[in-house]
Amino acid sequence: MSNKKTKFVESHWLTFAMKGAISVVAGLCLMFAPKNDLSLMTQIVGWTMFGLAFIEIANVLYRTRRSHNWGFPLILGAIELFIAVALLYTIDPNAKSADELTWLRITYLSAYVVFASIVTIAMGFASFDNVTDRFMWVVNGMIGCILAFMMFGGTNLGAAAHIAIFGSYLMVNGLTDLFFGVHSKEELLASYSRKPAAKKETAKTTKKGKK
Repeated sequence: MSNKKTKFVESHWLTFAMKGAISVVAGLCLMFAPKNDLSLMTQIVGWTMFGLAFIEIANVLYRTRRSHNWGFPLILGAIELFIAVALLYTIDPNAKSADELTWLRITYLSAYVVFASIVTIAMGFASFDNVTDRFMWVVNGMIGCILAFMMFGGTNLGAAAHIAIFGSYLMVNGLTDLFFGVHSKEELLASYSRKPAAKKETAKTTKKGKK
């Protein structure tokens, strides 16, 4: 594991694991939720976005204390919080089901998926030396872009269908985040376990040199 990736994993692996778990659970709920209950689907998406925003903002506070770069998590957390508020607190509870999720809110979700997917692709190319990690992140971002354009272009689809597509995005992105978080923690523990052996080997070499 390179030093660049080690620093990245140390401050991010738990964030990815938690966000991945939330996204996978939410994606499963949206897959099996009654498609005629738009209110329930909207609540699931809204609280999911609130949970993701909370994790990102907590990550920002942690990264600020560690003097790491925190610009992107702050932007992403703010966007997720904005969407959560738009879905949970700006919908008229007395509105009819068909009017409960306006096209403006669907546009919010679509724009979020596009933004997050493009950043995912950029991170895949720029942040990882491991080819498998890079491939996984780039493919994840490309799938996200495809799903986002399906949401943008599906003007003949109903609001429930758009949320179902968003649920598919949560599933794909969540599985990627969850796998990366768990796998990276294992790599980090393995690198820590190799450090004592490396120190011992260095000490032996130093003693031999002195002799």
